[in-house]
Amino acid sequence: MSDTTLIEELTGQAVGGLAQRATDYIQDASNKAARAKALTLGDQIANYTCDNLNAEIPRIIDSVIHTTESKLRTKIDSEEFTTDFINVLQTKLLQDKEYSEKFLSKFDRLFDMIIKDAKVRHDKKESGTDEIDRLKVEIAELKHKLNAPRVAQYAAGYHKRTKRSRMSGGKRTKRVRFSTKK
Repeated sequence: MSDTTLIEELTGQAVGGLAQRATDYIQDASNKAARAKALTLGDQIANYTCDNLNAEIPRIIDSVIHTTESKLRTKIDSEEFTTDFINVLQTKLLQDKEYSEKFLSKFDRLFDMIIKDAKVRHDKKESGTDEIDRLKVEIAELKHKLNAPRVAQYAAGYHKRTKRSRMSGGKRTKRVRFSTKK
């Protein structure tokens, strides 16, 4: 080998090694820049997502509450829930004597009140409306008072005869007072 070839080969190896190092350095710098940019973009995405979620949280909570409440109301109003509730209550009453005694005594009192109220309502319906009967009695009393002779009214104290009423012929006048205050 000649010196020129050797120099060319050594120079080629040195340039190749230098090029390889430069390529590695550029790739490393490029990776670091890409990583920093990805972290920055990740932070931006996270911040944007968190801001949007925070803005929508009250609406999401209201929606969840409304949906849950609606489902619970539907479930409570269902025939299945009523049957299940009665079965659980019946089981609880049969197993726990202390609880069942308290509950049954309260239930007895409540049931008696309901029956009494129902009886009163039923009696009112049978006898007609009490309000109309009461008004008829009041009208009859007023007619009787109007048709009763004056002497009977005086004797009963409906009209007090005073000296003034005797002098004016029995006509009652209203006394008017004028005030000087403003």
